[in-house]
Amino acid sequence: MSVTLTDWLRPLLLTTADDRETGEILAETSLPQLADAYAFLYRAWHQTSASDLVSSVQVLAAMRHLHWIDSTECQAWLELFAQRLQQTYPKAEQLLARLDEEDYGAAKLKRLATADFSNWQAKLAVECTLDKLPSQLPKALQVRKTPIGYALAIRSSSFVVYQQPLDNKEVLREKFWPDVQATLNEYWQVHSGKDCRQLLYWMAGQGQRYAWQLDVAWLQQAEESDREVWRSELPEGYEDYADLLTQLEPGSQLDVAAWDWVRMADLALAGYLAGYLTQAEWRTFALMALWLLRSQYTSWQALAESYLLGYQLWQTQTDFTLSPELEHTWELLLVSPFSPFQQLDWQALSLDHPDFRDARANFSAGLDDPFLLTALVASLRDDASLLTGLAPDELPDERRDEAKDYLFAGLDIHPNEALTSTLSRFWQPGRVHHYDQLALNCRINKAPRLAKNLAAIPEVWEIWRQQLPELAELVKHPAGIVMAEKYAFYLVKAEETQHYPAAERQQLTLALKDYLSWHYSSAQEMLLAWQGWDIALSKAEEEKPLLTELDWHLKDPGSLFHFIPWKRPPVSFTEPGKPVSEADLATLNLVGPLTGIHWSWPEKLPAWPAQELKNLLQDTHLFQTGEDLIDYLNHLYQAGDRQEYLIAFSPFTLNEARLDAEIETHANEKRDEEQEVYYQRLLRVKHNSLGINDVDLTAWDMVQLVDLAVAGYQLDWLDDAQLKGWLAKVRQLIIEEYYGWEDFARALLAGYNFFMNESEQRAELLETFSQRLLSLLIAVPPQVGLWYTLAWPGERAREWNQASTALTTAKQRLH
Repeated sequence: MSVTLTDWLRPLLLTTADDRETGEILAETSLPQLADAYAFLYRAWHQTSASDLVSSVQVLAAMRHLHWIDSTECQAWLELFAQRLQQTYPKAEQLLARLDEEDYGAAKLKRLATADFSNWQAKLAVECTLDKLPSQLPKALQVRKTPIGYALAIRSSSFVVYQQPLDNKEVLREKFWPDVQATLNEYWQVHSGKDCRQLLYWMAGQGQRYAWQLDVAWLQQAEESDREVWRSELPEGYEDYADLLTQLEPGSQLDVAAWDWVRMADLALAGYLAGYLTQAEWRTFALMALWLLRSQYTSWQALAESYLLGYQLWQTQTDFTLSPELEHTWELLLVSPFSPFQQLDWQALSLDHPDFRDARANFSAGLDDPFLLTALVASLRDDASLLTGLAPDELPDERRDEAKDYLFAGLDIHPNEALTSTLSRFWQPGRVHHYDQLALNCRINKAPRLAKNLAAIPEVWEIWRQQLPELAELVKHPAGIVMAEKYAFYLVKAEETQHYPAAERQQLTLALKDYLSWHYSSAQEMLLAWQGWDIALSKAEEEKPLLTELDWHLKDPGSLFHFIPWKRPPVSFTEPGKPVSEADLATLNLVGPLTGIHWSWPEKLPAWPAQELKNLLQDTHLFQTGEDLIDYLNHLYQAGDRQEYLIAFSPFTLNEARLDAEIETHANEKRDEEQEVYYQRLLRVKHNSLGINDVDLTAWDMVQLVDLAVAGYQLDWLDDAQLKGWLAKVRQLIIEEYYGWEDFARALLAGYNFFMNESEQRAELLETFSQRLLSLLIAVPPQVGLWYTLAWPGERAREWNQASTALTTAKQRLH
């Protein structure tokens, strides 16, 4: 004969006769809210102690009394726990004896001893029997089988949500998390919807796993001595962190992404309950966290292991401690028949579900901001840049001060200089053109051509042959990101100073976004191009490559590069820096071996460095005004040092006997400094040093002219039109005298050698100059081989710009 559950439970519920006793029961079990009560029920079910099982029945009655759960759910729980009691303690006497052993409490035991347990062994009339668990549960204890049900399930270590309505956040907050706002304010430092969204996007796209996994990647390839230095420089108290990372097997991965994404789902719900997020926003972030976890993990078990490893790492870096029962809670979730983990088939969740498509679209739409793309690119050099991009208006003072120190002290940027001109020095279209053309030249196996008076040793040619195939592969990857990523970093620093006008900052970030989205069809393509060029160029640069960071963003499912909107700009758009034609770039870089490469159009100098340059020109050339400069430029153009050679030395090449006599005369006399210069130049003519007698020395004068014209432009002695005019005059002159870069290099080396003053460093200076020429012509290292890639100004127009993306408008592309 069966009995009703009410009759069967009556002896156990005698202790819950009024509100006071209801409160005492919850206080004794430390259950201030529904979230804690569910965890208690899970533990009690598995521990099967008599006191916990009896307390569970009484707790359930109290939960119903306080309206934490409705009557249907309470009935379902009570039916299961009643059966659990019968199963564990078949006789009432066994239960009472066990309660006595567990020190259940004398007063409560006395009341139970007088209760009527005559129905204890009777069959119960229940909806679900224990033998059907966990495949079949009472409906009230079933979680939602929809994606949002899964999204609630992944953060069940905080608390489980069964069938409670989700559209009333006030009721949910009161039942599950009444102090949620305080938790967000104090623990997460979240005080607004903007704070909440910033943190959620950060957890999705970077989180704590980013720094941990980069540390592991570095440690696994570092030398032991470097690892010891790293350990010694860690903050105090990080010893356990270092131990955990160094104990990983070589080549193993530190999989802790679940630590970020589970907390992301929990934070999203907290934001909703606190009123910081709308229900739609909560669903978007919760479903995105779920989608990321489903993309990464094949089972609930794998998810749990990743989360707990992250929790373990986190505890090594903080004094804050989560519930000591957290690990046990996860264990229960994996085995409990009531757990969402047991109810929901992880593998059955499709990544193509329409709810996921909507969530991804909404998640991506929240990233549609030009500055965020800039900050995301910059975050590979400074991971905190991502937080700046997500909330640029809420920077901490410390971050703002650091940015000012970096720009104004570290880079010597003057605060009064306009932002566009400040950053233009980092916008280097010539560099991009060089790399794009370099890849194309290598693809077609174009051999460098060297000057007749210049030779490369076999080792240099071997390096060139080795780099050829790698560079040739990069023809499919535009090199714009090589320039743009550094520009983005400095632009973010400028934003962080909050020193520059907002309109100008916004204009530059939009221009940068347009540039990147024009040259790359997707963020993924941009990252692959960045990676390819970083691999090729890092072999010849001292700068630390970003290969580990790039690999992370390419592989991590949560990287915001996978979600940031990517729209092609209009056919015509404005780049952040000044455009420069290939002809002008080639002419500017006649000075390459002398004063360095020009990657862009020169910029006017602010007052303080301009004064230094003006002082230098006064000391070296006695220039006082722009008129003095222009007079000297005209002299170089019309006569220059080459006139001295033509008048004083060229005639000797027609009369060797006279040259020998002149040399002998000066060899036997005591010579002052000026006479020594003349004597040495006579010897160079006699020996035809570096072909001095076979070339036109216009190259030497034109290099000086361009260098001084640029200096005059930087001092504002020349305007844009005047500088372009001088470049055009130089260009016309050199194409009349030389047929290509190698011919020009031959004349320049001979002229440099001939006119260089005598000093103890003369041989060293000549060797350095020769090496610079060689690098420019042969592209070893590839960063400086500009003459190998730039079209000689004298080439026919139809041969120009075969591959130039960076020097033209968006109407012309290389690939």
